[in-house]
Amino acid sequence: MQENLTKPDYRVRLFLSVDLTGSTQFKSQEGKTNFDWLKIFQRFYGEFPCEFAKNYSKICEDITEICDLERKSAPKVWKTIGDEILFVNRINSITHLGACITAFSKTLIDFGTEINSAHSLNTKGNGWIAAFPHPNCSIKLSRDNLEDPLSGKNDILTEEFEKQVDENPHEFDFLGKGIDGGFRISRNATIDTFTISPALALLLCQAKRNKDTTKFNCDLYFHEMQQLKGVVNNNPYPIISIDTNRDNRKKEINELQSNLLGSPKNTDNDRLQKYLEKYIDYHGIEKPQLRLFSSKSKISYPEHYHNYIEKWELEKEKIQKAEKNEEESIGIDMSESNTKVMTKELIQILLESFKIDRKD
Repeated sequence: MQENLTKPDYRVRLFLSVDLTGSTQFKSQEGKTNFDWLKIFQRFYGEFPCEFAKNYSKICEDITEICDLERKSAPKVWKTIGDEILFVNRINSITHLGACITAFSKTLIDFGTEINSAHSLNTKGNGWIAAFPHPNCSIKLSRDNLEDPLSGKNDILTEEFEKQVDENPHEFDFLGKGIDGGFRISRNATIDTFTISPALALLLCQAKRNKDTTKFNCDLYFHEMQQLKGVVNNNPYPIISIDTNRDNRKKEINELQSNLLGSPKNTDNDRLQKYLEKYIDYHGIEKPQLRLFSSKSKISYPEHYHNYIEKWELEKEKIQKAEKNEEESIGIDMSESNTKVMTKELIQILLESFKIDRKD
């Protein structure tokens, strides 16, 4: 019997990654063993998520439009890959998104500066967003082989399942073009550039345009166009970042250099937003929908979500019909079985009665 076949709500998730730069060279230095570098990496895995959470809480204190649910919805550790930590969380509004990005940027700079001064290591970041349950999907990691990896206890994805993903992302993985593209852009991340996907950049442009409400004030930079394998059919793709430069003198030099070359680094927010809207629409890139803040009226969900739910409802009907047929089949079998039992009992009674009559 399928449990809680409730259609999954439309949701947007933010993905963030932080990579410890210089780590390979650091571990390979002559004469060093893991006794020399293990504690440093333990510190990275332990302290960075804690600092990120603290920065997020502090930033939320100054944002009036952040609701209690959003204050408690800081990004959670999804998984670690080598010297990289990946975070994910469900985003409820553009204001919520801006708080997450501001906190992550600050943590990249603060933690990177601190560990660089002590060990010549540093941090770089990457971020993207993706919509669920379509065109991307969640998948459960089948650790005990007892549940279907796609939808857990049910044959189709449910809201209950997606809530479990939100609560314990480390038990799940994510699939889809939005996820693949997000990982692709990370190759351009550096200590000074926190790379972000075009769809994330578009929402952050909206956040900055409404900074009186969102308090988001990070500068976005449009660097160049690149071909990324498998992304937008290998068409040129905009490389956009948030400035995470730790060195003010270096930052000044870079800005002067950009002006001399006729390519100002600091991109005009309105022009960037207009460009991204047209680029995303033209290439059919997923454009997640978010309201400005949580108390604002609900948004209109994208067409692809409505199409998905139509197919979901049809699949639900098939499942329920199959279950009904199975129950009826079991009922018939039980009825036939009971009839056979009753017949045997009746024959036995008649035989016993016959024996009594013969004795008389």
